[in-house]
Amino acid sequence: MTGSSLNNVETAPPRVRLEKEPRLGWLRRSMSRSTPQVIEAIEIDGPADSTQGTTVAGRKPPWLLISFLVMVILPFLCALAYFSVVASDQYVAEARFAVRSLADDGSAENTDMSLMNMQAASQDAYVITSFIHSTEILRRLDGKVDYRSMFTERQADYFSRFEETASDEAFLKYWESRISAYIDGPSGIVTLSARTFRPEDSVELLTAILRESEILVNEMTQRAREDMVGSFRQEVKRTGELYQAALANLNRFRQESGLLSPELQAQETGKLLTGLLAQKMELETRLFVMQQSNGSNAPAFKQMQLARESLDQQIESLRGEMTGGADSSLANVINNYSRVETDRLVAEKLYEAARNAYDLALNAAMRKALYLTVFVQPSLPQESLYPKRISSPLMIFLVLLASWTTLALIWASVEDHRL
Repeated sequence: MTGSSLNNVETAPPRVRLEKEPRLGWLRRSMSRSTPQVIEAIEIDGPADSTQGTTVAGRKPPWLLISFLVMVILPFLCALAYFSVVASDQYVAEARFAVRSLADDGSAENTDMSLMNMQAASQDAYVITSFIHSTEILRRLDGKVDYRSMFTERQADYFSRFEETASDEAFLKYWESRISAYIDGPSGIVTLSARTFRPEDSVELLTAILRESEILVNEMTQRAREDMVGSFRQEVKRTGELYQAALANLNRFRQESGLLSPELQAQETGKLLTGLLAQKMELETRLFVMQQSNGSNAPAFKQMQLARESLDQQIESLRGEMTGGADSSLANVINNYSRVETDRLVAEKLYEAARNAYDLALNAAMRKALYLTVFVQPSLPQESLYPKRISSPLMIFLVLLASWTTLALIWASVEDHRL
């Protein structure tokens, strides 16, 4: 066969057999990509050619390592640089106080009373801590302490300080992160701390907060006292006015009647009437004796008769004063006096009862009076407690590592189910 005919004959393509490697998990494949691996073995049946041979697939990027560097190492290095170099020192001043009442100082009669006192103390402490984390204390501190400038210092790092142009609501959230108040439930002791960028600012701010808290406790005590004794005070005022009106009526009656005490006047009139009746009986006895002795024509007899007539007139006059029908009679005067005096006595008793009730309520309110006792005064911090330059980056690293591991396992599980 000639060479031309040989050239015209088409060479049959070589037979290729592909052998695939067994399936591996995504995580296992990713970890093994650091070494070369033959994915397919190409077996050619036919004439060997110098340009043909076994080929090796190129490596894929190590996404697992890249994700670890991006999600864990890089953020950790940034956090480490921030806490080591950039973060500003923050100083913490601490104080401890308790909200007590005079009733707590006395010994409780039983366990139930002790539990009630502890619950009341805890409730009062919660009121104070809620006040410390509210806009009310900011309103009260405004003008007394320049608290905003303490947190907007330019010397502080950008991530720690507060922006001057931010809203009041944003500052309240920032305030809650810088002012801490912890309550010990059983004892009701409040641990208050303030964190600023200068030691003097922490002490000044904490002292101002304690002062405003004490003012609030006094206001609460005054308000509770008014609620408890207000009605009793009004009753004392009302009964006092009634008593004063009764005294005025009695004095007016005495002035109109001209008698200081009609009862005493009646007693004196009665004594006088009794004396006149005795004199009359004596004269009548003497007149009877003279008549029996035929001495009725004697001048002495006529004089005694005149004396008896005079006594009769005086007796009738006194009887008229005591029991006459006129309004000015002593009986009517005594009757009116008794009515006025009874009104005075009733008003006096009502006033005394109201006064006693008011005193009891006032004593009870005083026993329940609240007062703020600071037993750990704020002191100037000597060293900064924040930021945590070692523990904070370490904690961030652990959180990032846990998050990356979780995501990697989830992605590996998804890839395994796709293959």
